[in-house]
Amino acid sequence: MIHVKESMLDENTVSVYVSGVLDERTVPILKKVCDRHLDRHRRVLVNLEAVAHITRDGRGFLREISDKVSISHVPEFMKPDHRV
Repeated sequence: MIHVKESMLDENTVSVYVSGVLDERTVPILKKVCDRHLDRHRRVLVNLEAVAHITRDGRGFLREISDKVSISHVPEFMKPDHRV
């Protein structure tokens, strides 16, 4: 289960607060949210502070979008010095 809260910070920037589990069932939900804002040429800030677990599918998706969005509060196991 995933919960996504979107907050417009200004006309061109949206904060996307994610909580729950990011897995093969929930990746499409987050992808749809991010794509909708990216299609409107908005800056997307994804906050992972409340994410409890990220599966391999979730990690792959985050790597895929990392050049398009800003990701904050990355869990320790996702940081570059950890093997995924």
